[in-house]
Amino acid sequence: MARLAGKIALIIGGGADGPANTGEKLSIGNGRATAIMCAREGAAVMVADRSLELAQQTANAIREEGGRAEAVAADVSIEDQCRGAVEATIKAFGALHLLVNNVGIGIGGSLLKTTTEQFDTMLAVNLRSHFLTMRYAVPEIAKAGGGAIVNVSSLAALRSNRMISYEATKAALLGLGRSAAVSHARDNIRVNTILPGLINSSMVRRLIGDREARVAPGIPMHRQGTPWEIAKAIVFLLSDDASYITGTELIVDGGLAAR
Repeated sequence: MARLAGKIALIIGGGADGPANTGEKLSIGNGRATAIMCAREGAAVMVADRSLELAQQTANAIREEGGRAEAVAADVSIEDQCRGAVEATIKAFGALHLLVNNVGIGIGGSLLKTTTEQFDTMLAVNLRSHFLTMRYAVPEIAKAGGGAIVNVSSLAALRSNRMISYEATKAALLGLGRSAAVSHARDNIRVNTILPGLINSSMVRRLIGDREARVAPGIPMHRQGTPWEIAKAIVFLLSDDASYITGTELIVDGGLAAR
């Protein structure tokens, strides 16, 4: 039986903006892979993205496979649009059980090379948006009888990459998730955080290009991860296979942190 059968999932950041990988007809990032995997596991999926076009591409891919999906535009730096994504899910599917916060950007640099405006933007997108979507989603998930939330952080929460606002916001997500997990365990809502390492995603290819040859030798498994591997880990945390796991952080990095 599909692990998410009968569940309704909201995937924030479910589009993908960047070149497709070799052999893929559709550009795949962590959010798009997660939305597609959730649908393959039986969930009805609301795909939210700042770009409605990119969200619709994901929803169309799900429907082409026979799944249920809708799309909504959401700029998560705006509170009303965070609330609107939750409301759109309820309107389309009648309930909400699962939430994935996949939105994240990287701007600025080290301490003295990051402006106040850049830092504030990072806070709004990488941290405040997760707080807001959870605040609006949690009452609905509780009303539906419980469910699960996964926030997507980064290995940069634990290891420096010389981008202070990125590291600070990704580290803050760990505390955000733990606090929400403890507060809402009584509502039968589990909250966990996933920390991807170096992933060959569409966003990375758009911003950096092909880095496989450069970074693979430093990873114990000698390759970057794929968005599908991140999606599978997220689906596990959303599913009843993880029914006694909450308030924790799952590192998916090919052994990079251990090294």
